[in-house]
Amino acid sequence: MLFGNSDSRRFVLGYDLGEKVSQISYLASDADMPETLSVLAGSELYNIPTVLCKRKDVNQWFYGKEAVRHIEDGDGTRVDGLIAAAKEGKPVVVGETEYDPIALLTLFVKRSLSLLSLEVSMDNVDAIMFTTRSLDHRMVQVLNAVTAALELKTSNIFYQSHEESFYNYMLYQPDDLARHTVLACDYDLEELSVFKMTLNTNTKPVVATINVENFDDLMLPTGFPKDAALFHKTCERLDDEFLTIMQKVCEEKIISTVFLLGDGFHEKWTKRSLEFLCRTRRVFQGNNLFSKGASIAARERVAPTENGSRFVFLGEDKLKANLGMKLLKCGTEVYHALLDAGVNWYEAETGLDIIMDPSGILNIEVTPLTGGRPKIVQLYLDGLVKRPAGTTRLHISMSMSSVNEVNVKVTDKGFGELFPATGKVWEQTIEV
Repeated sequence: MLFGNSDSRRFVLGYDLGEKVSQISYLASDADMPETLSVLAGSELYNIPTVLCKRKDVNQWFYGKEAVRHIEDGDGTRVDGLIAAAKEGKPVVVGETEYDPIALLTLFVKRSLSLLSLEVSMDNVDAIMFTTRSLDHRMVQVLNAVTAALELKTSNIFYQSHEESFYNYMLYQPDDLARHTVLACDYDLEELSVFKMTLNTNTKPVVATINVENFDDLMLPTGFPKDAALFHKTCERLDDEFLTIMQKVCEEKIISTVFLLGDGFHEKWTKRSLEFLCRTRRVFQGNNLFSKGASIAARERVAPTENGSRFVFLGEDKLKANLGMKLLKCGTEVYHALLDAGVNWYEAETGLDIIMDPSGILNIEVTPLTGGRPKIVQLYLDGLVKRPAGTTRLHISMSMSSVNEVNVKVTDKGFGELFPATGKVWEQTIEV
């Protein structure tokens, strides 16, 4: 299956942009599963530290592992917290110079993408999915600014949260792994995030939901101790804390599969907790699930598979209802979909022209996919000019300002030269 029109091997990328470390996975048009870029050829070192370093007294910048090396050697200034700085929007002071935080984050992404050159030419990339821990309105603005500055060769650039990347990763896994609830436990030595994915097989398409809980019981701000006795004691404490959390989580739901993600699990301290988890469940360990899931999502955007159409993911960023209206088509009333559940609220946009009936009332049907009752929201077009039947053309446009608010804008377009447009506009917000 090829994504683009060329006969050459094509690729899609999944870029996991993290505050501490980032990763890049790529999925080839002739491959079933993605691969993750290693920062050292022949190894499985996937993490690119999300760090820049400016060399002292010269305008020379390093990124990732090279930046860390120069910082440790003492010949450069460390610049980290790149995402937080970009979201805040305040200039970053390095030495005595101020830098635009978006420009710094762009520099990091650009340099890290250049790592790909040994495996993938950017000319052969058909889509990039950026995934981040959380995706609020400000993060979307930051990513828009960064990707615009990168001047990438593809216009297929998408964003999604870690939850959705987890969901996309599971799309390409055997069905029996998701027979019951699936857990992804992401631990970075500071916070443990537990993602719980459940499938509702009573709906068509099957609705996938993910609930996330965060725990700070395992916090190790300074990392694992060097002293052997202290190290052993720390491992035992973490094991106890994690076991307690897992016992509680597994009491609430039947768990079929558990993924242990992140550098926090690297030291293999999960002895008793792993014994407990492995009793009736499949357990996997790794740290590149989100970037792999993002590359799978990129493929689904440009070349949807049958598997992708079997499911709809209703995450925190998703519209959770279908919106549509009944329209007359060739004398028959038919349902016309306006916005579909499962679309990211910040990407939800639609528009159409209709011929208005004399009532001056638009009925929009809202059908929640989360079990609520369907409802009809009425828009009253007060002051609509009265014209002969079939000569009032309206343009309806919809967008969303948050995950729960759909903005509807109706504009009077008139009907040719006979009935000129008044330009009158009606606006209403629908709570979903």
